[in-house]
Amino acid sequence: MKLIILTLHWNKKDSIVRLKDSLIPSLTGIDYQWHIRDNNSSDGSYEEMSKWNNENIHITKYDTNNETFSQGMNYLFDFAKPKDDDLILFLNNDVQFADTKSIQKMINILERDRDVGIVGAKLLYTNSNKIQHCGVVFTENRKLPGSPALPIHLFRGTEVTEHQDKNRLFQACTAAVMLLKASDFRAVNGFDDNLKWSFEDVDLNLKIGKNLGKKIVMCGGVKVYHDESASLKLNPVNKLYLNSNITYLTNKWRNKVETDVYNYLKDTNYGLYHGPK
Repeated sequence: MKLIILTLHWNKKDSIVRLKDSLIPSLTGIDYQWHIRDNNSSDGSYEEMSKWNNENIHITKYDTNNETFSQGMNYLFDFAKPKDDDLILFLNNDVQFADTKSIQKMINILERDRDVGIVGAKLLYTNSNKIQHCGVVFTENRKLPGSPALPIHLFRGTEVTEHQDKNRLFQACTAAVMLLKASDFRAVNGFDDNLKWSFEDVDLNLKIGKNLGKKIVMCGGVKVYHDESASLKLNPVNKLYLNSNITYLTNKWRNKVETDVYNYLKDTNYGLYHGPK
């Protein structure tokens, strides 16, 4: 079993350097390969990353930055050629690990419970104690009563508490830091190319959770910072497709997701994950 890490990158050289400096110490004792695809950066990113090439880190230069997140990650997965028992870690270029134990904690959850399909991570805004991601929940669309439930981030922007430090079950977690088995990614045919720059990760979670019957666990006992969509801030193409993505996602999963936001808001122990039975 090998850990295959997949990262897409475009410009933001300082971010990918920070990621590398925090990631490598977290991989001590782990058999890994890190595949980074540079999407035609113009800020010297590729030249900098080329210095890192070794048996564990593989840098690929791509000619354009025109492909979506789904297309890019599916490409990297095929390029890496993981075995079915390998673990896949999707990792954004704007993430920074604030400890050296977070990745191993996520791996432990996936390895110890065969019923777990995806392990996500609690994420904090960079150099703060405020939540950027702590699981995806679904809420009703109040503007259109009776319409499909919409995915939102739980507790975004609030101060982290002891309750967010616990492992918890969700219907979805973000792919900014997401761990799963290569066999499960193959079983659901990877990311859906019909989604462009948003909700690709929600859809993947639902395919593995609903179609494969696997658990989605948010690992709370980690310390990971996330700048949140650093590359998209430079090129906010996701806004062009937001409405069509919402329509596609909600129609695809109509009547298949649970409107669960109030369950988490009313009960701090809701969805706690205690490990395999």
